[in-house]
Amino acid sequence: MPTPSAAAANTSPRRLESPLSPRARYEPGSFRFSQNRPRQSGDFPKRTGRGRRAAGLSQAQVAQALFVTERTYAVLERGESVPSPEFLDAVAGVLRMEERERTTLYIYALGHVPPIPMDPMTGTNVAPAWQNAVNQISGQPCYINDVAWNVLAANDDFIKMFPQVEGRAPRLPEQNLMRWLLLREDAREHHLVDWERQWAVPVAAQLRTAVAAHPDNEDLQRLDREANEDPVAGPLYRSRNLAYVHPDGDSRPMRHAGYAVERGAQDRRSRCCEAHAPSQLGTVTMCTAQPLGSPGARFFLLPFAAQA
Repeated sequence: MPTPSAAAANTSPRRLESPLSPRARYEPGSFRFSQNRPRQSGDFPKRTGRGRRAAGLSQAQVAQALFVTERTYAVLERGESVPSPEFLDAVAGVLRMEERERTTLYIYALGHVPPIPMDPMTGTNVAPAWQNAVNQISGQPCYINDVAWNVLAANDDFIKMFPQVEGRAPRLPEQNLMRWLLLREDAREHHLVDWERQWAVPVAAQLRTAVAAHPDNEDLQRLDREANEDPVAGPLYRSRNLAYVHPDGDSRPMRHAGYAVERGAQDRRSRCCEAHAPSQLGTVTMCTAQPLGSPGARFFLLPFAAQA
């Protein structure tokens, strides 16, 4: 974490106001530690998601830990400064704030959420309630992936979408969807229609953005190396001619292996190759949401429209 300075705090003489209430102010001192015992200078607890006052920490002690003057920190607590993101991150670290508390601090201080999560592990898992919810959804493919596109939860309808070998139970071809989308032949040649233009270019841009946003994530760094070295995807990945962050609302052509033909409807399924069972050509639309407790993770609902 960078060491802040009084200059970084940028103590300009104006009172910050909440974007929600004209009289509300952010006050880091109102965050409380769950352990209610006095602290010595430099003796800060493990992260408990609380702040200074109930812990017996003075403004001077917090300022000392931040390497700023007591006045600089006091001005921040009174809402009379426009602090830098680096200074807010330092405050969040010293006060052992949880992600949601750091987000609140950012909103009240700067009017927006943090651009990058504080904890490098954020976005790598979701609460069990999300997994249970996905498992209980039927009739519509859905899944959750983490910040590096590892599948955390998926329902049966999603698993059945992928190319299937006749006589075998449906399964995910890869636990990491980015690796499959970008690097695997069955995705490129059989499952994802117009792979290069409709899929590879925007997906490669997504990966580049994620690698830049999460430089410490080992899975993303591994994907970065594999994509760079791949003879087919590598040139597309290195082109950097498209800025793309997320696919929410996008519709793309694909084959749906688990498509169920409605009773009385004409069966228009066809084979992409001899190895795979018949599948339905059509368009999938990606509807995405973020589990608020896990920034970077994504929930996908995938309505599919069969080609007439």
